[in-house]
Amino acid sequence: MSQQPIIHYHIRWRPSGHQPGAGHGVVPGSGDQLRSVVPLRDHPDPRRLDLHASVRDPFKNIWVRDFYLNSALKVIVLVDTSASMSYVGKVNRFKVAKDVASQLALSAYRSGDAFGVYVAGERMNKKRMLPPKANRSAWLWLQQHFSDIKLEGQHADGLFEVVPYLPQTPCLVFVVSDFRWQAGKLKSLLKKLSHHDVVPVMLQDPTEINEQPKRGIAILRDAETGKGQFVWMRSSLQTQMAEMRTKHIKSVNSACYVVGTRPFVVNGEFKTSLLTEYFMGKTHV
Repeated sequence: MSQQPIIHYHIRWRPSGHQPGAGHGVVPGSGDQLRSVVPLRDHPDPRRLDLHASVRDPFKNIWVRDFYLNSALKVIVLVDTSASMSYVGKVNRFKVAKDVASQLALSAYRSGDAFGVYVAGERMNKKRMLPPKANRSAWLWLQQHFSDIKLEGQHADGLFEVVPYLPQTPCLVFVVSDFRWQAGKLKSLLKKLSHHDVVPVMLQDPTEINEQPKRGIAILRDAETGKGQFVWMRSSLQTQMAEMRTKHIKSVNSACYVVGTRPFVVNGEFKTSLLTEYFMGKTHV
């Protein structure tokens, strides 16, 4: 089992469930956030005695503290399994996607939260879905069931088929992909998920951006079809490729901006500490 530290994720709302967890909820119960101070007769728990409020009461009432329950939330990961996710450069892209899902599964379990995962290429893979629930074996399930997933198809429109399977109540949703999608597809998906807290996780590889050959013959391979083409690397081609990469990143950022989120970029291997920093607002993309 991985020894990476737990991911400390955060949400912009309070979960309303009665299942204990790590999130600050909205229902009364055992937690660390004060809800109110109430008379002992309304909440007969002398362990929560508020001595100061009781001493100040001129009518000699006994007052106790009432807290909000720390409630569990649902953490759900959507994984793109189209052909472009089979790219291998410095790292294996789909292995990185599996690492992201696995570490989130471990973190959700350690936080007392429910975890679920859905995968899709051109169609949703119903044989490889795990509906969200509190599950200590979710990490092991991912290791077993992600090993034989076929990465195929020229797009990930199957992720739209996942939306009706998600809970109606707000969840924390991660969309893991390289987002090599047709224009407008990411924006459309994020709008359908807008009542959830959504984190687009954009996978990149150093060989795609910083480690292309500067000159000479090179093979450029189409990420979706796998077809390769011999080209002569030159400054004009490098400029064109750089412009395409910049346009792609801008389109992802623009789609995220519309729904009030921002992508978390994984350039190479995935590190849980960087995702925690993303939630703490310390990283910028």
